[in-house]
Amino acid sequence: MRSLKVLALGSVSALLLTACGNAQTPEAEETFEAPEPQLQTFYDQRVEWRSCASNQDVLRVTEERAKERRFKCATVRVPLDYADPAGPTIDLEMVQYSTSRNNKPLVYNPGGPGGSAISSLPSMVDWIFSEDLLGEYSIVAVDPRGVGLSAPVECLTPEEIDEARALTSEVTIETVRKESKELGEKCLQKSPDMTKHSDSMSAARDLDIVRAAMGQESLDYLGFSYGTFLGALYADTFPGNVGRFVLDGAMDPAATVDEVSELQAKGFEDAAEHWLDQAVASGSVPLTGSGAEAKLQLRDWLESLEDRPLPTADPNRPLTRALATSSIVSLLYDTESYGLASAALTQAMQQQDGSMLLQIADLYADRQADGTYLTNTFDAFNAVNSLDYKADGVEQDWIKRSDTLKADLPLMGSDFGFASAMIEAWPVESRDNRKPVKAEGAPPILVVGVTHDPATPYVWAEALADQLESGHLLTVDGWEHCGYSRSAGDCVVQAVDNFLIDGELPEGGLTCQLD
Repeated sequence: MRSLKVLALGSVSALLLTACGNAQTPEAEETFEAPEPQLQTFYDQRVEWRSCASNQDVLRVTEERAKERRFKCATVRVPLDYADPAGPTIDLEMVQYSTSRNNKPLVYNPGGPGGSAISSLPSMVDWIFSEDLLGEYSIVAVDPRGVGLSAPVECLTPEEIDEARALTSEVTIETVRKESKELGEKCLQKSPDMTKHSDSMSAARDLDIVRAAMGQESLDYLGFSYGTFLGALYADTFPGNVGRFVLDGAMDPAATVDEVSELQAKGFEDAAEHWLDQAVASGSVPLTGSGAEAKLQLRDWLESLEDRPLPTADPNRPLTRALATSSIVSLLYDTESYGLASAALTQAMQQQDGSMLLQIADLYADRQADGTYLTNTFDAFNAVNSLDYKADGVEQDWIKRSDTLKADLPLMGSDFGFASAMIEAWPVESRDNRKPVKAEGAPPILVVGVTHDPATPYVWAEALADQLESGHLLTVDGWEHCGYSRSAGDCVVQAVDNFLIDGELPEGGLTCQLD
């Protein structure tokens, strides 16, 4: 899974170790100078990869896959607050998948914010990374601070998350402010330190300690979606330590929270119309007319759920408008899911049964059958975004923008209108990390953008490639979120693999077609 939430809603490797857990240490004990002397003890760490067999947390989030021989586990210690490196510390959890002891590490981030790299690692090695890439690199999943297994920020109980996701109240500036303030206060009550220190700049600085701890002079990195922002921050902060960097499904680091919200709303609106064009033509949904006309019918049906939510297989959890919308949005990330979207919508509209849409929404949110959540994605998504962004403009601007979105984007506009109000109400001061990047002096960085990406619009890839002094843009023509995967086709796979493995950039202006 390469991405996780939209803003408005939100191992043993090659068993070189014995079963009793003897540590594997780097062959070279090269030391790396810290950017600040007071951080030197962190840079002097060395990763000790061990069997994951006794790491119950890793086994839980990987569904026991980390017991396999090619997975290993490790931790790296980082300061809680980089302004106070002598103060409290936190541990970052890491899992590596490797086919050979000699493979060089490639750190990746699947997206988010709030996406656990560790929980997604098994599916990434099964479906996303090519065989050639897995033959050259050890894939290293690092859960960023506050996320997954790395000192996770915790705010709500599973029952409270269920209630927040169902969202039965009308989306107004007042309700957005109230819910954001209440969520932030619960985060501060349960996780005061991580609520204040789970920002992306700190996470980027953590990655440089991870690089040094792995004994690497430079960091090779593949970031998807939000992971492109994390990678861009790293490159801008540590340009001399950049190795082979690929940023796929790029975000514009300079975009404001309202600009992000508006363009994502438009991206999903366009993707919904693209899906409905095909679905109506094939007769696979109970809607009529063009995609644009069917979209209005779908909007009306979704609005009807505000007063009359549909029953589901769980008598205590009817399908609300918010749950149905998040389910549909989750199926617009790639065209292969269009058929499932049509089937689930047809069941709901014709049989008055919201079970399939609810099940999809739960899968999207990492909700388990027992009612618990596999990771802390919901809490971390809100905490990280609220630290990274700042409110833009004033209340009158937000109300005007919301009204415009509702008028221009009838299906998605009502859910994306008050992002700044959410940030303003959060009870922790913003770190204001969203700014242009340059990465002056860094080696070439490959930016990948998909022309009709619903979650990270193509204009963001263009913007990031322009901002980076050494940015190179690879265009992928399609309707998917992110371009690179094992099934994307030879053009995309070879362009990315050749750069990561051999440092060979694709020809300028190359456009690939998705298979």
